Amino acid sequence: MKRILFFLLVPSLFISSKLYAQDGNTQVSYSNLALQFSSWDFNGDAGTGLFPSVASPNGYGSFADNPASIAFIENGYVSFSLFNNRSDYENSYLGNTIKAEDQSTKLGNLGFVYKMPTEQGSFVLGGGYNQISNEREVYRVGGRNSESTITDVFREPSSDYYDIAFDTYAIDWGDVDSTYLESIFRIGFQEYPGITQDAEITHTTNIGEYSFFFGTEFQKNLFVGISAGLTAGNYTYSRDFLELDDRNDYNFNFIPSDVSDEGTDIHSILTHDEIDAEILGFSLRSGLIYKVNPKLNIGISYLLPSTLVVRESYYSSIRTELDDNSTPFEADFASGQDYEYRISRPGELKAGIALNNIGKFNFSVSGEMINYSNLELDLVSGNDLDFDQEVELRDEEESLESFMGSSYQRVINLKGGIGFDVNDDVTLKAGYGYLPGKSNIYEADRNIISGGFSARVAENIVLDVMGQYSFWSDRSTLYNYFDYSDNVPRSEVVDHEINTLKILAGIKFLF
Repeated sequence: MKRILFFLLVPSLFISSKLYAQDGNTQVSYSNLALQFSSWDFNGDAGTGLFPSVASPNGYGSFADNPASIAFIENGYVSFSLFNNRSDYENSYLGNTIKAEDQSTKLGNLGFVYKMPTEQGSFVLGGGYNQISNEREVYRVGGRNSESTITDVFREPSSDYYDIAFDTYAIDWGDVDSTYLESIFRIGFQEYPGITQDAEITHTTNIGEYSFFFGTEFQKNLFVGISAGLTAGNYTYSRDFLELDDRNDYNFNFIPSDVSDEGTDIHSILTHDEIDAEILGFSLRSGLIYKVNPKLNIGISYLLPSTLVVRESYYSSIRTELDDNSTPFEADFASGQDYEYRISRPGELKAGIALNNIGKFNFSVSGEMINYSNLELDLVSGNDLDFDQEVELRDEEESLESFMGSSYQRVINLKGGIGFDVNDDVTLKAGYGYLPGKSNIYEADRNIISGGFSARVAENIVLDVMGQYSFWSDRSTLYNYFDYSDNVPRSEVVDHEINTLKILAGIKFLF
């Protein structure tokens, strides 16, 4: 219960004071995780990728845009895709910019579609796995902080680290009468001298959908489709935060030493955190496509609101190294058992137009409307809680939902694609997507440029290759603390410039 109580208090602190000291999001706050787990803006099928499939199909993954588009598929096949994600980061903190990069390869999709024999019209069904969310950040920051220390967070009784910080001398009594606790780096100074900070942070979100879907020509030129899926994925977070007295500002002999009778002081404090979460839910979508004429389709689909069940566990530790190399102080805590919470994800409405066989060209555009201010959190269901804990969490639910309702917004994602048929076997593709930022606290709009091709390399084999380049600016909070000198909450914030390149490669075996 420690993590839930602490991270719920952070947003309520900012809400009650009407001061939003954080420009971006605290990465492990439950409001931010609700937003992150609900952002399904990736398609792991190399044939579909970014290309709008609301009014016309592009591959197996088209059902995620509109299951009705599946009815237009002419041949059954088995589809398999992998994708490689390369990300480059520029992270600015305390006036320093540190670059980092990361690379990983994952399964994009594995599924099939089958065209049923019909006397007229069409009936196509399919199923399998398709990845719908992929986010990964690995970055390092560092510099000299003359305003705060992460140990300022530990002195709050609501902090996860309150007990273990005291046990490791990260905090101690701030006066001789032991009336209040203070950061170890502030004790004995009228003016805080500062501390050197270095941090390395990694967090990943991978969510996929195990789906069954079908599309059929319900009436002449009117196509309908339905898909049902089990949403499953995971989230991991790791942070190593080091504070180092490399200038020996804290040169006091007030800590007992096991190698000297004179005592010693602190050389460094390392805080380590890990969070692992499993995500499970259910999705249901339906759609329509009307074939206006042989060259023009219009389509619409709706993904119903759904509930995601998240079960997480966590581990944290503090290790304090001493100046004389005597035995370090170490303490930790863990969840002991998984904590469960639930996210109510808003519905998603899509509309699109497709122009086909305009010479050798095909065009498609779509808009996707999602109101993230309708996100809701259930922090109580699924847990064995005392009555007073449940009452407290219900109050915090209201605070978080108020925060999300005022801070998150309705967005309309825009996507467009163009295809050029070089010949009967090769099609070139290009596309663009604009994904507005979901929070009004900080603008984090994403631009995605894509390009690729589809080629029949054998009679029954089709190769799909696609590249997606995206870039955006973002901001995240390393930690929040309360500044007692000015009686206001404050945050230490990192600015990010992020570029990612995803290469999707897939193969279809026709039958």
